[in-house]
Amino acid sequence: MTEPKKWSAEDPYLYKLILSFGGRFIAQNVGFRTVEIKDGIFKVNGKRIVLRGVNRHEHHPMHGRAVPYEFMRNDLLLMKKYNINAIRTAHQPPDPRLFSLADELGFWVIDEADLECHGFSAIDKLMLSDDEKKLPYAEKINLIYTRPGRFTTDNPAWKYQHVDRAVQLCTRDKNHPSVVMWSLGNEAFYGCNIKSMYDAIRALDTTRPIHYEGDRQGETVDLLSKMYLSIEELISFGKEPNFTKPLILCEYIHSMGNGPGNIKEYIDAFYAYPRLQGGCAWEWANQGLTANSPNSGPFYAYGGDFNDEPNDSNFVLDGMCFSDHTPTPGLVEYKKAIEPVQLKGIAGGKVTIVNRYDLITLDHLKCQGFLVADGYKRFLGEILIPTDISPHTTAELALPALDTFGIVGEIYLELNFRLKDATI
Repeated sequence: MTEPKKWSAEDPYLYKLILSFGGRFIAQNVGFRTVEIKDGIFKVNGKRIVLRGVNRHEHHPMHGRAVPYEFMRNDLLLMKKYNINAIRTAHQPPDPRLFSLADELGFWVIDEADLECHGFSAIDKLMLSDDEKKLPYAEKINLIYTRPGRFTTDNPAWKYQHVDRAVQLCTRDKNHPSVVMWSLGNEAFYGCNIKSMYDAIRALDTTRPIHYEGDRQGETVDLLSKMYLSIEELISFGKEPNFTKPLILCEYIHSMGNGPGNIKEYIDAFYAYPRLQGGCAWEWANQGLTANSPNSGPFYAYGGDFNDEPNDSNFVLDGMCFSDHTPTPGLVEYKKAIEPVQLKGIAGGKVTIVNRYDLITLDHLKCQGFLVADGYKRFLGEILIPTDISPHTTAELALPALDTFGIVGEIYLELNFRLKDATI
């Protein structure tokens, strides 16, 4: 096969590979695509992409980490419905069936090794000197997340355990086109064992970039990764001249309480500065577990409700979905901010739109218009989308006559962009 149709998260075209040996057969979906970092930009099939992603833990409100297949599939279908195109498997390799679903449905996946040691930071936090406690927050965090590496990450005695996790990760999942990036773990500090993990994966797979936020200076890994930068800090990275490594936010717009916030400003920055290639919201879903109170009935338990000590308090309730994996208002806002077709303005009976897909046109979509007012909604019919609108370019849609006679109060024009044909 010399010119295969390329796989992408936007057009997840798969071939069926059948292996035959000794009278036995194995069938595997495969996709063809390229991944590279070129001129400081992360590209798939030669094009810059933007991650509109989420961090996803394995969670079910009844079964905990033992997530049924249909529940997992519904998670991914809901992500597609809400315009999400990327998943970081925080903070461990998930059920392997997730990757087959991601191959089929179309997601960019950052596949993460099960390495996390940031509990050690509590030790060094207690050991800060009086002068160090007076340092600005960012400087204190840098100390707390650097020194603890001596326990495991920068301790040669733990090399095998680190490398083993990297090798298992890569060996298990390397044949999935949806996996476009490896991640060495989460908040496990930095040192010689991170370098050994990188080398072990690179020996197995030369095609995918390797990510690790804990390598804060980008000494070893192929791209910079940051958590919870302010808009100003993010833009400052975007403005740096002569950069050689792209930047993603592996965690941002923390969704605890009334979060997330400033979503639009982050998304605008991703499209304004080529180096900034998106990120993964923290996190997909709350992780409460179903329990029953003799006084008030069923509820979602967390943070000591099982008489567990110590516990994470409410830091397991920071998702864009509730614990039953239904959307919160935060997910609704995220959907709007990351929509692949965005409206830029209206004038003279025409609406200007921009194609926010990275590799495909809008030819697979149709547009339906409505006039909306208080207690009123009228269908305007289908509005023609011009053909061959290239990624990241604008186009104009011609509106029908907007007869508002007799409508009282504020009037809104609603445009819905939908698939022309069902894909599942």
